[in-house]
Amino acid sequence: MEDLLAILLDIEKRAWRAADVRDVTFYRDYLAPEAFVVTPFGVLDREGILRDLVENPNELPAYTITDPKVVSLGEEGAVLAYTVSFGGQTIFVSTVYARSDGRWRAVFHQRTPVSPVTCPAD
Repeated sequence: MEDLLAILLDIEKRAWRAADVRDVTFYRDYLAPEAFVVTPFGVLDREGILRDLVENPNELPAYTITDPKVVSLGEEGAVLAYTVSFGGQTIFVSTVYARSDGRWRAVFHQRTPVSPVTCPAD
């Protein structure tokens, strides 16, 4: 399970870097044809994700990924979940990966901003 976590976390970190520099070539390869993303701004299919990557600035401040977890969905699927912090915000992230022809590709990705309701006061 640790190997799967390391593999998917590496792919996820490369996706963050690619988003930062608008690397559409990486994203065309990274996303499965049926991929979609759910964000606080809406739901985008694969073509919408690629278009958003080009049209909207995604320059990201330094970020920190913490508490990564992975759940295997058999030999060909897995869910990666973690918390990412950057620019004064914290977001819960999950990505569902499917393996086809020996390659892991993102099928589903969701970002949920942390709110005071989800993080009780100390």
